[in-house]
Amino acid sequence: MAGSDWLLHDAMREARREKLTYGLRHIAFNPDEPMTDIQLAEFARRICLEFHADPEHITLVIHQKDGSTHGHLLLPEWQQDHILDSRFSWIRLEKLARLEEIRLGHALVPSRHDEAIAKALRREGHHQAAEQVVALIPAPESAKPRAAYTSQARRITERQGIDLPKLKQLVASLWNRSDGLKSFRAALAEHDLTLREGDRKETRPGAHIIEKNDGTLIGSFTRLTKVRMAEFRKLLAKEHSAEHEKPQLDIRSTRVPVRITSENDQTEILSAADTSLVPNRSPKRIRLPRRNPMLEELKRRQMEDVDRLAVVPHTPPKPLYPLILSAEEARIRHRIRRAILDQQAILDQRAPEADWAPLDRETTIAKWRESLTPYQIQLRTSFECYVTARKEWKQATESQWQRMTGRAGKLEKICQRLLLEFLEVLRFVVQALLHVVGLRSTPPEPVRSILTQQDRPTLEEFRKQYDAEFSALADPEKLEPWLQHRFDRLVQARTERIRQWNKTHQAEKSGQSRRSPACAQSCLFQKV
Repeated sequence: MAGSDWLLHDAMREARREKLTYGLRHIAFNPDEPMTDIQLAEFARRICLEFHADPEHITLVIHQKDGSTHGHLLLPEWQQDHILDSRFSWIRLEKLARLEEIRLGHALVPSRHDEAIAKALRREGHHQAAEQVVALIPAPESAKPRAAYTSQARRITERQGIDLPKLKQLVASLWNRSDGLKSFRAALAEHDLTLREGDRKETRPGAHIIEKNDGTLIGSFTRLTKVRMAEFRKLLAKEHSAEHEKPQLDIRSTRVPVRITSENDQTEILSAADTSLVPNRSPKRIRLPRRNPMLEELKRRQMEDVDRLAVVPHTPPKPLYPLILSAEEARIRHRIRRAILDQQAILDQRAPEADWAPLDRETTIAKWRESLTPYQIQLRTSFECYVTARKEWKQATESQWQRMTGRAGKLEKICQRLLLEFLEVLRFVVQALLHVVGLRSTPPEPVRSILTQQDRPTLEEFRKQYDAEFSALADPEKLEPWLQHRFDRLVQARTERIRQWNKTHQAEKSGQSRRSPACAQSCLFQKV
């Protein structure tokens, strides 16, 4: 599509002349969904603009391989007067990929750097795209996407005639079907694969690799199976302890020969006959169990307290023997406990926001101020463009020659167009302010690129309606009091919601507090 072999050789000569380590940078892009050659070439041009490369001095090759169209972009490291930008190159490439996916309607691919990509998109003004990228960020930190193998490892295995993606799927499926390392090793052996400890024991202790029986490396176990290293060490320790653990004695399956005698119908255990001579011994006397004097004393005191009036609530002693209840009594006791728990649950209810931590004024306002900074910059830039255009138009109207040549009319049209754009940016920024402080539930609608005079009355009305918010955004000294007032209103609204909730549920709690669980319990026991 662009460039030649001569251009690549020339780039290498210039790199040697400038004493650079590298002469060319290779960027390959292979989309999951089909793209035309024109779309791939446009994407390559955006890559050049991102890294400050000259689009006229590139080599671009687009070809098909295994039914998939992809491109190779080669950029000279020496750009005539500067070196090609390489700061955070991988994250910036992923940012361009997310923008291209959104532009073409492709499915968004999650990345390990989605948070940094969203921050960069907001800084560049792509707020809608940033919100879509934020939706890809997983909740737990450990859930970040991770490559199972590098592109270099894949090319090495392709030269050896091995399909690395297919083997990766095989290893993952075998691990999902296994219940431990022992069964997993057996499943690998059926496919001529082995799991062993890696060669770099000093730098990476505990790391294991999967390879073929002929020694061909497939990859790391943790990368292929997506198992965390801490969990894998636990599995190794469990496997090691199971090998050295002594078998425990289990007598549940032991069979003992028994017989039932006819005299007393009792079971006896048969044992081998003892051939040794047993001397005749007289039968032992049967002794009755001795009576416990403490138990007798307790019973005597209980009998004395039968007719005594209880002045102080007496806690009954813990029964010496298990309490035996009928099925009906057990059901009634269960119903009583359930009723008490239900009543206590109603009394323990609190407003949904009552348990929330109190809002910190400094932290909240600092967060609002940081979120509003890019919107303030965008509003200030648009206003400065409009002011400059209006000044040029005013100067042109004072010149008779510029009025006669029509330049004043052209400047007037430019001024009116920039005024509409400023009003549209003002609408976008004010909606963003309302969304940040919680007065608007949805994010602001994107800035429209095409505006007509028919949109002007609506935008003017919007400006009059939110004049206080516009003044706060335009003047930093007015923004701070506005945010302070908004924070006070937020705290008052939360307090009012808690008070209203307590007022609404006051009757329900009062009714439950008047019902005494003890009275209900005594009535049910009298019924029994």
